Amino acid sequence: MADFLKAFESIDTDFSGEITREELEAYCKRQNFDEKFTQKWLNLFDIDNSGTISIEEYCEVLGLKPNEDYIEKVTEQRVQAGAAGADDDRDDMDGVRIIALDKEMPEDLQRLIVRLARKAQDEFSVEKDVAKYIKSELDSLDQRAWHVIVGRFQYGSYCTHEIGCMFHFFVNRFAILVWRTPTTELGLAS
Repeated sequence: MADFLKAFESIDTDFSGEITREELEAYCKRQNFDEKFTQKWLNLFDIDNSGTISIEEYCEVLGLKPNEDYIEKVTEQRVQAGAAGADDDRDDMDGVRIIALDKEMPEDLQRLIVRLARKAQDEFSVEKDVAKYIKSELDSLDQRAWHVIVGRFQYGSYCTHEIGCMFHFFVNRFAILVWRTPTTELGLAS
């Protein structure tokens, strides 16, 4: 199984923790593989259909645990990329794929939630910690109870939400669902 991990690591030359279509195509050329190889890998390993294959997706499909040394390099690269991106003028919504959005949600709230999601992913690698951070920050805004679900792969959801307070999107390595329940205040059971 170690050979499968080495294959991923040899394709992910920038230690981003993700293999892009371009990286796969370059690898195929170097190895003289058939052009169909790229699409076959994307079909097999790109679980969230993002156009990239993350190390998490790859290991999930194969039932593997990633190499710790490689994960350290990926984490370092992701932190550096986040720090470099923090000072630039990129639009908050760059790279965001919206899955579902309440059309009444103000754009500034959408941007705030995306910023929180990016910051949480820079600081944490476990889904529950990312969700906890986003929820805590949103709860503190107006002392209302927000709910957050974070996942790497596919999941189903259905929720009742306050008008203008539901946003389901994909950014960086996670899909994130955020909503606020109507008239639920912090500390009160409904």
